[in-house]
Amino acid sequence: MALHINVVADIQLQEPMLLAAWPGMGHVALKAFTFLHEALRAENLALVEEPDYFRVPGISIQDGLVQSALLPQSGFYYWHHPDALGDLMFFVGDQQPVAGKEYHLASALLDFAGSYGVKRVITAAAMPTAINHYQRSRVWMTATSKEILTELSPYCGRVLREGQVSGMNGLLLGVAKQKGMEGFCLLGEIPFYTTEIENPKASMAVLRVLNQVLDLEVDLRELDELAKQTEKEIDHYLLELQQREQEEEKQTEDQEGPVTVH
Repeated sequence: MALHINVVADIQLQEPMLLAAWPGMGHVALKAFTFLHEALRAENLALVEEPDYFRVPGISIQDGLVQSALLPQSGFYYWHHPDALGDLMFFVGDQQPVAGKEYHLASALLDFAGSYGVKRVITAAAMPTAINHYQRSRVWMTATSKEILTELSPYCGRVLREGQVSGMNGLLLGVAKQKGMEGFCLLGEIPFYTTEIENPKASMAVLRVLNQVLDLEVDLRELDELAKQTEKEIDHYLLELQQREQEEEKQTEDQEGPVTVH
């Protein structure tokens, strides 16, 4: 089924690279690339209408009232590098597509990006490890070729040798390689117990690497402050979880009653 892309700007890009992100564990990719395109003040390029690619899982309620059902919003943005070192094209998707539509969506988005001269694709993802939420997030990488791994090695020396990158943040690179494009994925470490919690620390770690790779000077202090707030929120979450488990254990013991030994 065809994807409708509504172009809103008539532009040309110089040696552009595509940075694409969807929600995933810790919202690492989506937070990183949304923050980046907003910090660079990237401009709207195209709106992507995808009603057949998504399901609306439920409704929103505000002040007791049901809100109108809204489809996920996706779009392309562009930014001209002031030093002519390669322009950037962003794609940001609010939701992963329904099962069976992933490949078609990735192919259509890459064809659109390719029409502007995109030859390199960059994605990001989370990498759950045994770190705790106060530790610094390290960044790992995987790429479509050994040459790119070598190119990135001065900025990121940890290579994901085996494994998977799930969802569109991973699939897009595989489809890009099929189409003759090159690319890489940066994976920010998150604690394995926080996969459902937004992790700005991991997003910041990914952006530190991209600042160097793409010769950018994006100020990350706002993300740093958000990361510190998130640490406290995780502390509170873990404390609540511990208290709940203790209460459940006590209830179980009370229900079992006294133990009689003969």
